[in-house]
Amino acid sequence: MNFREKYGEWGVILGATEGMGKSMAEAIAERGMSVVLVGRREEMLKELGKEISAKYGVEHKVVRADFAQDDSVDIVTEATKGLDMGFMSYVACSHQFGKVQDMPWEDHWRMMNVNVITFMKLMYHYLSIFAKQDRGAIINISSMTGITSSPYIAQYGAGKAYILKMTEAVAYECAKTNVDVLVITAGSTITPTWLKNQPGGPDGEKARREAMLPEDVIAEAIEELGKKRSIVAGEKNKAAVRHFLTNMTADEQAAMMGSYYEDH
Repeated sequence: MNFREKYGEWGVILGATEGMGKSMAEAIAERGMSVVLVGRREEMLKELGKEISAKYGVEHKVVRADFAQDDSVDIVTEATKGLDMGFMSYVACSHQFGKVQDMPWEDHWRMMNVNVITFMKLMYHYLSIFAKQDRGAIINISSMTGITSSPYIAQYGAGKAYILKMTEAVAYECAKTNVDVLVITAGSTITPTWLKNQPGGPDGEKARREAMLPEDVIAEAIEELGKKRSIVAGEKNKAAVRHFLTNMTADEQAAMMGSYYEDH
């Protein structure tokens, strides 16, 4: 499918520097869309933009924004004003390990800004554009932690649950329009941030063997866009979700996740 013809000229990737954001930017560029790459690390984004333009023959634009800051929404929306926008993906996330009460409130506010408030403001902005022109697409990234709840990274799991349920609802509201909306729930995925947080020894090796590559997660999302509204990435993750929802109570799910982080 040529995304440029179906959805519009430009797509914005919110959290594009590496991992799944980088893979998402490459995927839509491969399908003809020029890309707006948004993140904090401007030099890395500039290098990625050059690579994408050289490889796929599309334009790129780099926008430095910190989604924890109140001005990030204005920075992003101003940078895309006047562009023929047709695609949005919110990949950015923020998390911190520890008990809720042990973290400074400023850290909670930062995570809520990134994982909920900025997400919602930007989806509202681009969804309004897509609805008005009756064309466009949204792919947002959720996590298995949003299904089970996740002690010791509670804010992250709650934020991913918000993204999951908000996007599922919006996807249904858009189902009879020419705006395609999808949320993909990812499990362990080999990104720089994920690798940094893994334990050493046999447990870490096992986790790395079983984790998905970001490009495989994004390929599945791209394949299902316009066909489904909410999917879980990978067969192992699909089986795990079925097990969680069929055979485990919410208390048992939380205990499983909590014991994992206690052990590591």
